[in-house]
Amino acid sequence: MYTKKQKIEVYINFFLAVFAIEIFHIFIARKGILKIYESGQSLPWTFPLHVLFPLWTVLYIFIAIAGAMVYIKRASHIRSFALAAWIIQLALNMLWPVCFYYIPIQIASPILITILFMTLIIFMFYGFLLDRKVFFFSLPFFLMVVYKMIFLWIFYILNINLL
Repeated sequence: MYTKKQKIEVYINFFLAVFAIEIFHIFIARKGILKIYESGQSLPWTFPLHVLFPLWTVLYIFIAIAGAMVYIKRASHIRSFALAAWIIQLALNMLWPVCFYYIPIQIASPILITILFMTLIIFMFYGFLLDRKVFFFSLPFFLMVVYKMIFLWIFYILNINLL
């Protein structure tokens, strides 16, 4: 098992990794988000811009906590599946804004977000088997992914061209 100092180091490493991804995410998505908000084409169900970035910061904190909580558990195949799902969902979370803002294939981002949704369900299931708190720390991000998934599928189905 991990000592208290080692657990703190694990949490710090997870925070640093997740915040590096958040910075990448902001760097990629910022231009497209500002373009939508400045054009006045934002839809009624979009978050206000002053809420968007702090909300994502809190969600990324929860993602880091959930990942670190899984990592410090005793090695097992359940932990391995949960960590693999955590890494995949983090990678998919990095890829969907690239697809949404920069790749002209409209179906790519709804499909990626749907795969992210499924991966997050797997992570939450295996995380729950390890520690129920992992499930609850993942729940806010899960709700945001559901929101994004509905939003992106509506964009695709209605062929709304905001960009």
